[in-house]
Amino acid sequence: MPSLRSLSFAALVIAASPAFADDAVVKLPTTPMPSAGPTMAAAQEFCGDASGKAEDLIARYSTKTGLQKVYESDKYLAYSDDPKNATVMYTFTTKKNPAYPAAVCRKVVRKGDILTIAMKVVCDGEKVACASLENDFNVMNAQMQAQVDQQISQQQKK
Repeated sequence: MPSLRSLSFAALVIAASPAFADDAVVKLPTTPMPSAGPTMAAAQEFCGDASGKAEDLIARYSTKTGLQKVYESDKYLAYSDDPKNATVMYTFTTKKNPAYPAAVCRKVVRKGDILTIAMKVVCDGEKVACASLENDFNVMNAQMQAQVDQQISQQQKK
């Protein structure tokens, strides 16, 4: 079974390959940019629970039993199920963050022998700020994924 990395690499190779002169060029109609706010998927689920507006999620998870505050700044608050070995982390923007209100859930998901970080973002703030927020979290996830992959690799060598 191909790994997620090999599939991603294959998609990158296909996307980066130049078109040949004989290839038909298909122009797809432009699609509008998504507006800020919860998507249909986010409206149905937020890390396994019912979703809603970002402010509702902030209120729900910042007081949820079993979660502990693990980070606080003027722009973010983060809560986790276990500060030392988290399986789920909820991060919320504060009113000083341009993307406010926004809620981000990240959790570790096992797919066979591979651990990945799944993320859901519900951002009801300004569209550009929400896009920037999601990009920042994608970068953090990639860094975290690289660390997880490295730790697994080191454990397999032992």
